[in-house]
Amino acid sequence: MILFADSGSTKCDWVLVDDDGQLIHKAKTDGINPLLLSGDTILNIIKKTDLIVQKSQLINEVYFYGAGCGEIDAKKKIDLVLQSIFENAKLITIEEDIIGAVKATTEKPSIVCILGTGTNCCFYDGSKVIQKYPALGYLLADEGSGNYIGKKLIKDYFLGKMPQNIATLFKNDYATELDQLLDKLYCTNHPNKYLASYAQFIFKNRGDAYIEKLLNISLSRFISTYLFQYKEELSKYPIHFVGSIAYYSQDTLKSLLDDYGYQVKSFVKKPIDHLVNRVVTQRTSLK
Repeated sequence: MILFADSGSTKCDWVLVDDDGQLIHKAKTDGINPLLLSGDTILNIIKKTDLIVQKSQLINEVYFYGAGCGEIDAKKKIDLVLQSIFENAKLITIEEDIIGAVKATTEKPSIVCILGTGTNCCFYDGSKVIQKYPALGYLLADEGSGNYIGKKLIKDYFLGKMPQNIATLFKNDYATELDQLLDKLYCTNHPNKYLASYAQFIFKNRGDAYIEKLLNISLSRFISTYLFQYKEELSKYPIHFVGSIAYYSQDTLKSLLDDYGYQVKSFVKKPIDHLVNRVVTQRTSLK
């Protein structure tokens, strides 16, 4: 059996298939980011996938693609946990989420972007991934991401910059006592996930002038911060997007990118199925 995992900071999708790629089981857990979580916490999250754990001794290959897995120490943390569960696995592959995004979208030279809870971007030249701008995480960067949008919404509400009609809707959807909000933000183990949860408000209220402006500004920041690092490549190759923020704001992204003459090729909300198909196909071709 072969186990696949695609994890952001908010959620992790799991797919278990047989050696021929036939689906056995799908599961979803909390996100696993080794930069934010301890080994014990990661272990407890994985153990919630009951059927996968029950079949752990039958799993001989594991492919894990995740946010925060670009650093050696982070990879080691994930690897130790996976080895402790899947003791008979002959192959455990751990890659950063941007590698998974590439495999889920293209085999040809392209610019590939992640735009979900967090953000990332790279150029794939057909054989290797090239990153001109490091992923700096939710505290230093992540422009355009779910947590970036969440921060802007919260700030606008408490600073009185949100129109009254939208502020009323916001108050109906969320606890707006400042001490409660700050307590949740600073006491939670997943502050980026907590902030990103507010981004749902944007897509629930599309069409309002304030909402559209905030979304436009946030996505423009993503474009100027990340995509503009690849201007030369953008003149020749298309762009692929992975992640829920990109998926639910396709119209705005296409409009913004059309203004620059950039070509958008695809939007993938959940890359896990594409990843499975890509890896299984590659394995089959090598037999």
